[in-house]
This record gives sequence, structure tokens and C-alpha cells, in this order.
Amino acid sequence: MQSPGSYSFTNGCLWLWWPDVRHRSVKCCGPERMKRFSAPSQQQQQQQHYPDPTRPPHGVDDDTASLSDGSKKVKTAQSFESLFDNESHSDVIIDVSDSQYVFHAHRMILSMKSEVFASLLNNIAAVDGQKSILYLQEQQECGRVFSRFLYFIYSGAVWLHRDYVIPLHKLAEKYAVRPLCSHCESYIHQLLLNTVSSSSSSSSSSSSSSSRGFSIDVVHDLCENNGNTEDIRNLAFKVLCIRFKEFVRSDRWVHCSWKIVHDLIQSQDCNAEESFILTSATDWMKKNKLHAKGQIEDILSKIRYPLLNRRVLYHLQKNGAFKNFPCVQHLVDNAVKYHCFKELPEAKDDFVGVQFEQRDNRLHRSQPEISNAVATADNNNCNIVQQLTKTSDPP
Repeated sequence: MQSPGSYSFTNGCLWLWWPDVRHRSVKCCGPERMKRFSAPSQQQQQQQHYPDPTRPPHGVDDDTASLSDGSKKVKTAQSFESLFDNESHSDVIIDVSDSQYVFHAHRMILSMKSEVFASLLNNIAAVDGQKSILYLQEQQECGRVFSRFLYFIYSGAVWLHRDYVIPLHKLAEKYAVRPLCSHCESYIHQLLLNTVSSSSSSSSSSSSSSSRGFSIDVVHDLCENNGNTEDIRNLAFKVLCIRFKEFVRSDRWVHCSWKIVHDLIQSQDCNAEESFILTSATDWMKKNKLHAKGQIEDILSKIRYPLLNRRVLYHLQKNGAFKNFPCVQHLVDNAVKYHCFKELPEAKDDFVGVQFEQRDNRLHRSQPEISNAVATADNNNCNIVQQLTKTSDPP
């Protein structure tokens, strides 16, 4: 005899035992009856199944659904802002750079937003009922903006600024937070573009350009880093061209790669007098102890010698600065001929090509600026020839 309310499994079915009940009193009347429960039929499932919430109503296609047929899809951005660094319901602690920065966090949110965090969190566990701790080591500049990085993960919002967007972008790349990477790259691109645009529309000085954009060190890093997008590297290179003098006078110039030096000297946008470009190139080669003859010749051949002052050309010829580089010496010879015969109509076709073209920056200079540049070049003639003579001598 089964007791009231008991159950058993037989032949894959659940059997419940319960006596008949009449009126308000519990009274057994006759033999107890057995009730059998089984899964609903397919027809019952179809009748009771809820509508697919991912699709428009009444069988309307996703592409055609609109207000005209009474349907509209709305979406709210998911945000966990209220849980940022909130100890409530937190199940993990993030320890950054040996407890320099500590945050209360949530496994589920971190794993949702970053596959890297998901992998890291899978490898740690709570000990003795305490919250698990995720230890992270970050560069000092990245540690200072980790709170902004973590806040973006929780809220989807972030304040960007040129002073810290680079380390913020590094964190976004390191932990594969794609939306933040995209925001940072767009902001970096816009800042660089603003510098390029403002320089082409005005004759602002390099110092004022620096105050509105990145420091020259940051621009150099952006240009040299192959991990950046091609657009960002190209814009950073243009900024280096515009602020060439500032770059050469900075500590970064000597650490610049050969390729960047070569490309800057070759560029139509290099914003400096030709004598300054020449001395900058030779100074870089000297400080880097460049002895590869092919690389030296490749750089020197990008100088536009016809744009040099005649006195500079005279000393280059007299001292045989390029005696070891016949190709470069030929360019100097042509530059001398240019200054001698450029006013002759019949010699017009002899002086064509990039070597004889003014760089774009010269078009924006006033006459006093050009005069000052020439005077400066005259004062530095001896230094130019001395540097070139030492650089061109084989080791």
C-alpha cells in the first residue's frame, strides 16, 4: 500500500498515488486510484509554444519589417556601469602592478567583454571561500589608465584624451577589447589629421602644433610601430614631415630608423630648408656610425642639391665631399650647372625632375623667412662640409 502523495517510476513514466477526496474531510472511499503523467504530445507542444522573440511578429521578414506594418525593433545598449568597482556581488579582485591599483570585478562581465580575460579567469579559483584574485602586471602608463579601461568594459563609455589614449589603446589591444580599440584608433587618426589640416591651412609654428596634437615622441612611436594601421602610420609620417625641425632637435632623432630618415629626406612635404635637411641627415649618419656605403649614398642622393645655396655648393665641390660617391657627386655637378645656366631659355629642358622641384613647404614661406634661412645656411657652410667629409670617408 502506497502512502498518499508518494510516487514511483515505472516503464519510463511517473506514477503518483493519491486517495479520492470528498467534501472538506479527507476520507478514503474505496480503493485508491493511480494517475499517470507523460510528456505533452507534439500537437500540444505546437499549441503552447511561445513566439520566437528574435523574429518580427506575424511571420514578417527581418528586411521588410517596419513601422508601416506596425512593427519596430528597438535595442538598448547593455551597461553594467553600476557594478563598476562595486564590491556587491563581486566574485573576483583585479590586482594591478603589485596592488598599486585594486578593483572589485565580476567574472561574468569580464568574460563577456574579453576572451583574454575569460581565459585568464578560467585558470584561477577561489581559495577557502575567499574571492579569487587576478594578478596583472602593466607598464606604469597603462596602470594609470586601467580604471578607464575597466570602466569601459562595464559601461561602454570612455573619455579619450591625447595624454593617455596611447596606453589606453595598448590595454584594449592586449586584452582584445575590440570596440575600445576602434574608438582609440579613430581618435588618434583624428588628432593626427587635425595637425596635418591645420598646418596646410595656416603658417602655425611647430610649438603651437604640438600643443594641439601629440608630442613629437608619441608621433614618432606611432610612425615606427608596424602594429598600427597603415592610415595612422601614414598620418604620423606626415606630421613628422611638418614638424621636421622639432623632430631633428629632439632626442628621438638619433634613434630614428634608417627607413624613416630616408623617407623623410625624400618626402616632398619635409618642412625645412634644404641645407637643414642635409646637415640633419649627415648628423644622423655620424651619430649612428653608419658605414654601409649603399645606405649612405641612398640618403645623400635624396637631397635636392639645386635648392642649396651657391656657397654651400662651392664648398662641396672644392672639398670633394662626395669623392667616394660618384652618383651623389654627379647630382652636385648638375646643381652647379643649374645655378649657372637656369636663366637661359635653351637650358630649360636640362633641369627637370624631382631634384629641381621646390618642396611643398617652401610655397608657404614668406620672403623674410627664406632670407633668414639662406643667412643661416651661409653661417653653417663650414660645419656642413666638415660633417660630409667625415661621413663620406670609408671606415
